[in-house]
Amino acid sequence: MTRTLLAAWVLWIGCAAPAPADSERPGNPRGYETDILTETFGLDQAALDAPIDKVIQGCSHRDCIPSIDEPSFVRADSVHFLDADDLLLVLDHDGLTRAYPARILDLHEIVNDRFGDDPVLISYCPLCGSGLAFLRELDGRAVEFGVSGLLHNNDLIMYDRASESLWQQITGRSIGGHRRGQVLQSLPLTMTTWGEWQPHHPSVEVLEPPGGPEAYAQRRYADYEDSDRLLFPVTAESARLAPKRVIYGVELPDQAVAVDAEWLAEKKQWSHGTAAGELSLEVAADGGVHGSLGSEPIAVHRMFWFAWYSFHPATSLVDGSNTQ
Repeated sequence: MTRTLLAAWVLWIGCAAPAPADSERPGNPRGYETDILTETFGLDQAALDAPIDKVIQGCSHRDCIPSIDEPSFVRADSVHFLDADDLLLVLDHDGLTRAYPARILDLHEIVNDRFGDDPVLISYCPLCGSGLAFLRELDGRAVEFGVSGLLHNNDLIMYDRASESLWQQITGRSIGGHRRGQVLQSLPLTMTTWGEWQPHHPSVEVLEPPGGPEAYAQRRYADYEDSDRLLFPVTAESARLAPKRVIYGVELPDQAVAVDAEWLAEKKQWSHGTAAGELSLEVAADGGVHGSLGSEPIAVHRMFWFAWYSFHPATSLVDGSNTQ
């Protein structure tokens, strides 16, 4: 099952060129001729904040999955290529709201957008079910991001095209290169379904499929999402929930919290006192989940349980029956 899924994934992104039988680095399991980590980015273990054998090369070259760098949008009431259960990433920032269908981001993973004067990065990792938004501004200037072709804990590793540093999508932290250790500013992005969201926002902008909707007719990762199997190993595992059970994760200054999505959908609202203030999560009428810490909004990250736990093994878990 795992090998079949991996082969299908490689074929989907157009990177199934023949490769040598042997790999010189454990993180290059398909033996691609060019090792992206060591040759393209010039990084070794000393320059990397992750075990080098756990940084997995998923395709033959960086930008094998093309980012969308000049996005165009259409009104929600003129969109006809999405199904009711299609997942959306929605960002409300600087007085503007835009929606990005996961059906499109399956094949691009990154959108370099702009909200007013703010350069914004929309990112989605299909293997982790994780959608996050960041300000793509470094040292006061806008920087484009691309798909490195590398993964860690099955999660997308991005790179910035100015310094060519590597960035972990789920944490927003640079794990290698000139900007190693820096963290991108996260923005409160929400994720919901087209059927829940569209009736409430008929005039809001929705990302237009590059080149038309035909290439996005199939759900590329439907079989993967329905399976408990992962494509690659992870550094930490937990059996408290099924691996691909959806959770909403929040990072606080002194702890991480995961809230079970199904439980929250039934409860509609949850709050808990923390050392940093009252943490609240609420399900809106359009299906989006919004978070606040005290009186300030806080980013809430929707993803699979295995993905959150891989990067937050000390996380608390709220699922209605207990808090661990």
